[in-house]
Amino acid sequence: MFYMQLALVVIIYALGPVALLYACKKSGFLNKFGTVALAYILGIVIGNIGLVKPEYKAVQDNFTSVTIALALPLLLFSINLKQWSRLALKTGLAVLFGIISVIVVTVAGFYLLKDVIPDAWQVAGLMIGVYIGGTANMAAIMKALDGSPETFILVNAYDIILCIFYFIFLITVAQKFIGRFLLPFKPAPEQVHLSNEVDDFDGWDAYVGIGKLNVLFPLLLAVVLSASIVGISLFLKSYFPVDYQLAGLILSITFISILFSLIPKINQIQKSFQSGMYLIVSFCIVVGSMADFSMFTFNSIYLAVYILIVIIGSVTLQVIFSKIFRIDTDTTLITSTAFIFSAPFVPTVANALRNKEIILSGITIGIIGYTAGNFIGITLAYLLR
Repeated sequence: MFYMQLALVVIIYALGPVALLYACKKSGFLNKFGTVALAYILGIVIGNIGLVKPEYKAVQDNFTSVTIALALPLLLFSINLKQWSRLALKTGLAVLFGIISVIVVTVAGFYLLKDVIPDAWQVAGLMIGVYIGGTANMAAIMKALDGSPETFILVNAYDIILCIFYFIFLITVAQKFIGRFLLPFKPAPEQVHLSNEVDDFDGWDAYVGIGKLNVLFPLLLAVVLSASIVGISLFLKSYFPVDYQLAGLILSITFISILFSLIPKINQIQKSFQSGMYLIVSFCIVVGSMADFSMFTFNSIYLAVYILIVIIGSVTLQVIFSKIFRIDTDTTLITSTAFIFSAPFVPTVANALRNKEIILSGITIGIIGYTAGNFIGITLAYLLR
C-alpha cells in the first residue's frame, strides 16, 4: 500500500502538468488562474489530505532537484545573450535596492517583534538568508547560528504558505497593479528575445506539434545535453566551498547553458523553452505539496506575521525605490522574484509577464542572492543579537 500510494504521488507530480494544461484549455475560468497557480493549489491539496506522507520527503527533494536542474538548460538554450548587456545598469540598481529593501524591513520587523519571538535575532538572520538567497541559505545560516531545527521548520513552512499567495499575485495581477506606479518595460531594439519561440508559450497550444519527429528528435537531444550539463556542473560544484555549492551548481548550469545557447543549432531547437516550463510546473506541484498546515499553532503565529512584514514591506520599499530611480515594472518584479523565491522561479514569472527578455537578468540576480545571502544573514544576525 505504501509503494502504491507513493507511485500515485509520483504520477501526479510527473503528469499533473498535462492535466492542468488540458483543464486550462477546456475551462476559461481555470485559464484565468494559469497552470502555475493551479499547480500550487493542486500541490497544497494533495499535501494536506493525507495522500503525501512525511516519509516521501526524500522523493520530494529529489524531484525538485531533478526538475529544476533539467529545466534551467532547456529554458536558457533559447536565450539571446546580447539582450542582457543592455539591461545591466538597470538590473544592477534593482539588485542594490532589492537587497537594501530586505535588510531594512527585516531589521524593522525584528525591533517590532523581538519581545514575542524567541531568538528573534536568529529568525532575522534566517529571513535575510531566504529572502536574499534561498532555502539553502536559510539552512546554512541556521547551522552557523546554532539555531533550533523546530524554528527552521516553522519558518520554512510559513514561508512556503505565504509566498504561494505572493507568487499567485506575481503571475496574475502584479504587472497591471504595479504598472500603475512604475514605468513599462522597454524592450531592446532587436526583437529576438528567444529564438524560434512562439509568443504564447504558456498553455496547451504552446505544446502542439511537440510529438512531430522533426521537433521531438532535436528536443530529446536537448534533454540529453541538459542532463550532461547538470552532470558536469555537479562535478564542478565540488570545487566550491560547502556553503556555496548550491550557488556554484546553479552558476555552472547557467553559464554552460548560455555558452551552448550561442550555438545556432541549439539556440533554434523548437519547444525547448516549453519543455523547461513543463518541468517548472511539475516543480510547483511538488513545492505546494510540501506545505503542511498541521504544523501551525497559535504560539507560532508571530513568525507568520514577521514573514508577512518582510514580504510585503520589502516589495513595497523596492517599488518606492523603483519609482524614484525610474526602474520599470518588469525589472522590479523579476528582481523581487529572484530574491524572495530564488532563481528557479524566474522563468515562471517571466512567462506570466510575457517578457522572456528578463529571464537571464533574473537568474543572474538569483545567483547573486545565493552568493550574498549567507554573508549578509549571518552578519546581520550577530549585529542584532
